[in-house]
Amino acid sequence: MVLLSSRSPFISLFKTPIRHNTVRFPPSLIGTVAYQPGSYVTGIYQSAYRDKVVIRYRYQGEPKDSAEVFDYVVCTLPFSALREVEIKPFFRNQKMQAIYEFNYVDAQKTAFLCNRRFWERDAPYGNILGGISFTDLPIQSIIYPNDHNYCPEDTCSSEEPGVLISSYNINQQAVRLGNQEEQRRYQVIRENVEEVHGLPRGFLNSIVDSSKTVDWYHEPNFRGGLASALPGQKTSLSYDMIQPEYNNRVFFAGEHISAKHAWIQGSLSTGKAAANHIASSYRNIT
Repeated sequence: MVLLSSRSPFISLFKTPIRHNTVRFPPSLIGTVAYQPGSYVTGIYQSAYRDKVVIRYRYQGEPKDSAEVFDYVVCTLPFSALREVEIKPFFRNQKMQAIYEFNYVDAQKTAFLCNRRFWERDAPYGNILGGISFTDLPIQSIIYPNDHNYCPEDTCSSEEPGVLISSYNINQQAVRLGNQEEQRRYQVIRENVEEVHGLPRGFLNSIVDSSKTVDWYHEPNFRGGLASALPGQKTSLSYDMIQPEYNNRVFFAGEHISAKHAWIQGSLSTGKAAANHIASSYRNIT
């Protein structure tokens, strides 16, 4: 969630006479936006004072909440996490329905740190410089880095270390693999990668130095990998999901309210739209 405070000169951007080329903005005009990592939002409230918005939040490890007042709020919280935030008064009925009901599916991604790029070797199991292998195995897909694809000839070596996305899957495959005990999950993924490349069992034991898994169902700030509308949800909920609340003071952005679920382009386009709507709203009241 991005918070724009009236105390910050950032808001003056919306009144500037400069057009088109924001690179020309002097630093004194742009100001700063405070970023508070390590905190999470616990409440969103409409203030009776001049349509302000009150945000309640808590720093990790702190026993009590803090609160601040804002002119505008851009809420980027996934609806899967927004469900636990206190909202008073409630947003419109259809928005609250979307927050509570819009479907999310799991996603799981595991990366292998390899001391050698076996997939790039000039061998029957190699010669891969990017792309994706789709499988019907539990890992579902393997994503290969393509940075060596742009190297001048003979300047990159397959004997260099590299990171391989050894498993990227969604939905039930992600749930099943992501909930495995860590060592068992690593074993399944490693053996699946060996099978895809036609490698003997245990080939990767000396190549994989470490691994890291992210399962978005288990991430406290997400609790879901990506928005995925159930039948009828897109037509019945999409319009209200993108509408501002509290008299055009709370705007929304993120892949979940976009037409491009699961892609960063959806987040970028809705973020841009939210910024433009705030600019338009601010001009109309000044």
